[in-house]
Formats: sequence, C-alpha cells, structure tokens
Amino acid sequence: MNNIEKYRNAFMDALELEEDQVSEELALGETREWDSLGHMILISTMEEVFDVSIDAEWMTEFDSYKAGKELLNRLGVDFVNE
Repeated sequence: MNNIEKYRNAFMDALELEEDQVSEELALGETREWDSLGHMILISTMEEVFDVSIDAEWMTEFDSYKAGKELLNRLGVDFVNE
C-alpha cells in the first residue's frame, strides 16, 4: 500500500468515513465526524500510520485533507516518489 492509500485509509478509519466521503476538499468541521474529538483521533492515527510525531502547534495546521498532506510531507512522508 502506498502512502496516499495509507493516508486515505487513515481518514476513513479515524473519522469512520466511507471512501466516497474522502476527497481533496475535505476540511475540519465540514463533516460531523471531523469535529474536535475526531481531529485528535485523526492526528493520533496519522502519527501511528506514518511513525511521526505531530507537534501541538502543527495540529492546528492540519485543518484539511490537503493541509495534512503538506504537513506530513514536511515530516518526511513522501506522497510523490513512493
């Protein structure tokens, strides 16, 4: 499984979303599943899946599907050359 598949699956697992609910436009607060509790579960899931540590100040940056990919990329997760 490549990193983009792991990323999509992490969203589905953490937020209990269906595959068709996960898209580039997904953002914090736009679905009832991605509320404050869902956000913490999502952060924890991403840390576990990608073996990274997301600093508390960076957690607020992770407010959309696209922003999460950018943040993980800065932490060394490669979504392009996998």
